[in-house]
Amino acid sequence: MTPEPGDTLREIFGDPIDVYTDAQALADGVLVDTASLGITFRRRVVNRATHAVLDLLMGDKDECDLAGFLADALPSAKLEGGVWQVPPGLWLEENEVGGWTLMRPEDH
Repeated sequence: MTPEPGDTLREIFGDPIDVYTDAQALADGVLVDTASLGITFRRRVVNRATHAVLDLLMGDKDECDLAGFLADALPSAKLEGGVWQVPPGLWLEENEVGGWTLMRPEDH
């Protein structure tokens, strides 16, 4: 496969050995679809969260109020090192399905 012009990573490293898609991550339970919450950040919906983030936010409660968490935390998000940092130490990154994924740094 010939690299697309400007595809610097592919030009340097070649084609990926393996690709883990959004659909696979949803099916495996690694990602959770959060689009139905309707929470947006910078005109895009926060449509994914890692399962690990939900576990972190739940703690020892029976359920996670992700919508409430995002409503409180997103106004404090700051762009640092090319990554949106969301208190308390979470990341918000653009994803392949036109939105944002909320994750822990170690989930990247």
